[in-house]
Amino acid sequence: MRQNGGTFPANGYSNHNNNIVQEYMSPAVDGLYDADFDSFKGLSDKEKRDIIIKEAETYGMEKPRGYSVSFHYNPHVEYHHFGSSHPMKPWRLTLTKQLVLAYGLEFTMDLYQPPPATFEQLSQFHDAGYLEFLSRVTPQNVEPEDPTFISYGFGGESNDCPVFDGLWNYVTLYSNASLWAANSLTSQQSSIAINWSGGLHHAKKNMASGFCYINDIVLAIQQLLTRHQRVLYIDIDVHHGDGVEQAFESTDRVFTLSYHKFGVDKNGYPFFPGTGNITEIGPADPSNRGKGHCLNIPIEDGIDDHQYEWLFKTITGAVVEKYRPEAIVLQCGADSLGGDRLGRFNLNIKAHGFCIETVKNYGKPMLLIGGGGYTPRNVARTWCHETAVCVGAKLHNNLPSHLPYIQAFQGEENGGGIMYPDLHNTKRHTNDNTQAKLQNIIAHAMENLRYLEGAPSVVVNTIGIMEDEIMKIREEVERELEEEREDRGMSLSVENMRRRRERNVGGRGERGLR
Repeated sequence: MRQNGGTFPANGYSNHNNNIVQEYMSPAVDGLYDADFDSFKGLSDKEKRDIIIKEAETYGMEKPRGYSVSFHYNPHVEYHHFGSSHPMKPWRLTLTKQLVLAYGLEFTMDLYQPPPATFEQLSQFHDAGYLEFLSRVTPQNVEPEDPTFISYGFGGESNDCPVFDGLWNYVTLYSNASLWAANSLTSQQSSIAINWSGGLHHAKKNMASGFCYINDIVLAIQQLLTRHQRVLYIDIDVHHGDGVEQAFESTDRVFTLSYHKFGVDKNGYPFFPGTGNITEIGPADPSNRGKGHCLNIPIEDGIDDHQYEWLFKTITGAVVEKYRPEAIVLQCGADSLGGDRLGRFNLNIKAHGFCIETVKNYGKPMLLIGGGGYTPRNVARTWCHETAVCVGAKLHNNLPSHLPYIQAFQGEENGGGIMYPDLHNTKRHTNDNTQAKLQNIIAHAMENLRYLEGAPSVVVNTIGIMEDEIMKIREEVERELEEEREDRGMSLSVENMRRRRERNVGGRGERGLR
């Protein structure tokens, strides 16, 4: 449901005097408001609003022409916590939101506040038993020795997916934001739809994995498939997008392309999730439609901006040309940035954003979602920059002086209070990616694309039909087409035999008269 033509509604999170964006601050600009944050808080609501509008106008923050961008987000997703020692910090979403607001990007988009997803919506992909478990489990009633608890991906030595207060609310909030974003594309209300709270690509049909409980990406792609014949999923998280690849491994209507670290981690263990080698291109059975419809790009530690941009543009361009997608989903996991707590790449913000710019230029409906990222201040910088890329805005480098939590961005170790610091200035990883290795990856990727038969040729009306039903219909249609081909082949065979007899061709090896 569209809210108020691009400004947040009174009950949404961008009404600047409500209890959700209570610390919104505008950019400090020469000639405009440049006092400190405490002074700004003391202004009246009208004075704050006037300053925000004036600053947005000064920076030229307006909706793009010729296309529309929508932003889907429920701020209550910020209120959940995985645990003090857990690397996943929903606080990164708070910082992202505040940066987007501080730069005035809210005026460039249509803004939506989705409600929580329903059980029925989530069951379009996930098993009912697993969802029932998620809906009732709490830190108070959890039973670590229960075999069901372990089978659903909880517990274990790493305890990547802890049970925390409000778990069900958390997963329903980020999931429905992705569903709303997808619906905004299928209804043609938006050309680009954004949900930074989503992108949890490791979750399986009946199992949590890698900080991910519900696979909002799969649900969103299923929604896109009700209108679009072919969807390309691209993943630039430092970890392999295994959950999405697995979900669509038996269909040719989704192509998954994942750029990620593959090999061993710094402790000598396989880097999570341990899958995604370049030799993995889908099911081995040649009769399975999904064969050849996934492409994995394994990358070693320390890749730099220039290498990553070249690799991404070359391979993604080839996939788009070959597969001809009608819509694209781009998972923008920010753990591929330099200085990330878990990742070991050397990418800067604008190199990460180069991927968004590249995909945007293909001119397809695009769903942009979050993902990993474990240094919150840099995650926020990156997703704010990529929001600006979507709307065609340029951001000034000095962070707005009235930005809430600005201390999180200050100090040399935190980026010096600017938008685009050198992310590996304090922690640079050795680059193990030689030019020869990258060229070999590209050559192997192009060879893998030869397995791709091309876009599906059978087009059916799929409005409102889920993927399982679509595949059944397609199987029936193609069975009928195969029977027709066999009938035509038999008729042609009979006709050819008649013509050969008339020409006396092959009877004694003589050439018939024509």
